[in-house]
Amino acid sequence: MEKYNRIISFLPSATEILFEIGLGQYVSGVTHECTYPLEASRKPVVIKPVVDFEHMSGAQIDEKIKELSTRNQPIFKLDDELVRDIQPDLLISQDLCSVCAPFSNELTQTFKVLGYNPSNLVLNPKNLSDILKCITELGVEVGNFDRAVELHDKLVSRIHRIQTVHESSKRKNQSTYDPPRVLCLDWINPFYMAGHWVPDMIEIAGGISLNGSNGMDSRQITMSDIEKLDPDVIVMAPCGYNLKRTQLEYDKIDLPIWRSLKAYKENQIYLVDANFLFS
Repeated sequence: MEKYNRIISFLPSATEILFEIGLGQYVSGVTHECTYPLEASRKPVVIKPVVDFEHMSGAQIDEKIKELSTRNQPIFKLDDELVRDIQPDLLISQDLCSVCAPFSNELTQTFKVLGYNPSNLVLNPKNLSDILKCITELGVEVGNFDRAVELHDKLVSRIHRIQTVHESSKRKNQSTYDPPRVLCLDWINPFYMAGHWVPDMIEIAGGISLNGSNGMDSRQITMSDIEKLDPDVIVMAPCGYNLKRTQLEYDKIDLPIWRSLKAYKENQIYLVDANFLFS
């Protein structure tokens, strides 16, 4: 018998980990953003945004989020009836970002709706090392530590392989080696500089991160800030966006200063599926 049989995950990354370590069948409720693996997207959605952000531009989303926050209004709406029907014995949540996934307010509401307090695991990774620790922490909590360690070790091995390739290339080209200065943006209008684990990712891949210190929060920056940095490489990774939506948002940039950037002129701006690769 498993330790938990009715898990509600308010965190897409935790949902993915649960499926990866063989506990997907015990996931009874997820968020609107729990779309990977495919089986997760078939689970009951217990919470979704109060606004249809899918049909809004990045600028409109930012404006609406700020408006809701100023008015102290919720960003997410809980399906009270569905949560009561599930009667969860474990909730998995986060306290890193109130915009990206359900936060403390939604958790408090869940307890109130249920009338009892199920176990609650709060994950709060600030950097890549923390993410790896969260995998084993989750494995301990759900009683499948061995599978969690396997996943942890597999990811560590992949990271080491990337570092080995990078170091090998560096040694072979010592005289000409010049690592690129990389800026990763996790929102486009307005511009936000990606934080948390992104500086780690840039450094591991062989770049020099212009995204501040490892573990820092994402923060808004201006076009003038970007011009002063003048990165060699820019990665466009709007939080929660797939590649198609990133392209649509990127195409709206119409700034002469943007076209003067080194990365733009040298065709070193990369659009990515941030939902799959960075979030």
